[in-house]
Amino acid sequence: MNDDEVWNTVKQTLSDVKMDRPVEEIEQRGRARRRKRNVFGVAAGGGVAAVAALALALPMATGSGTASAPTGPDHQAGSASTAPADNIKLVSLAASLTAENASLPGDASLIIEKVDVRRGTVPSRTQYHLYTDSGEYYYTEARRELPRVVARGENLGNGFHTRGVAAARYAATGDLTKAREKMINSVYDEGKPPTGAEQDRTEILRQKGIANPSPRTDEDRASAADNHLWINSVDVLSAAGGDPKVRAGVLRLISTIHDVTVVDSTTGGQPTLTITARVWGDDSQQVLTINAQNGVPVSSVLNYPDLGTTFVETFEVSRVMVADIRAGRF
Repeated sequence: MNDDEVWNTVKQTLSDVKMDRPVEEIEQRGRARRRKRNVFGVAAGGGVAAVAALALALPMATGSGTASAPTGPDHQAGSASTAPADNIKLVSLAASLTAENASLPGDASLIIEKVDVRRGTVPSRTQYHLYTDSGEYYYTEARRELPRVVARGENLGNGFHTRGVAAARYAATGDLTKAREKMINSVYDEGKPPTGAEQDRTEILRQKGIANPSPRTDEDRASAADNHLWINSVDVLSAAGGDPKVRAGVLRLISTIHDVTVVDSTTGGQPTLTITARVWGDDSQQVLTINAQNGVPVSSVLNYPDLGTTFVETFEVSRVMVADIRAGRF
């Protein structure tokens, strides 16, 4: 996908946004749609990462301040803060996962993700994610194709997922402020926002009829950072959640988001944690359920009331041998 195609895709992604919505909701909605593009098939492979990177280059533009908030890596990622009280559950679970030093079976994580789109006639789909311990990432929506994808070496691990997994693994024991920055910027090709991001944002807003967007405030930046952090972290968890260090890092990262709540629950007779995120600035929310003992993702429900759409995902996580996958033994 070239630059013009990326630009057109982003414009189409935002084409149905009502202009009476605040601009920060436009930006957050466009960013959140990266996962929906995987479901609807609007873009795929490197195109998805490219569009997501450009979407992240559209920082929020509302606020009553008269001067722009500071820019640069230290401010784009937002700062890590003390976890909300109920998020201590996530911190505690992350600590227990990090303390476990048992060697993992196999040499890769296989996650089978079943997606049920509850809107109109959109069909349900099953997605297969294979993330190897050496950093290769393979993806397909047809079980029979996974051995062929691996045999042909169709590795997608040179982009977002490699950087995202690295950010999660670092977050397991590293500095959370730096870890947040790494995860938020993981969608960019070089792990940092491209130059000219402000000009890109201004041009897209101009085409949407907003000639003079208000400068962003620190609150705007913090809200956008949490939105991006949540979405990237959950994407990483759904691709490489077979690695306990990745799970620990993701749990530590999302524990820093104030619009996230955590409650004890039971799923299929097993203790679970239900994590609810409201990071879109409207009534949209995502409910992620994880195993309370090992942090393995169980299910996700992403609800967009104003779009009349709900995405229900269930996960099967296992450790496998790449050789067995290549041979079709899974």
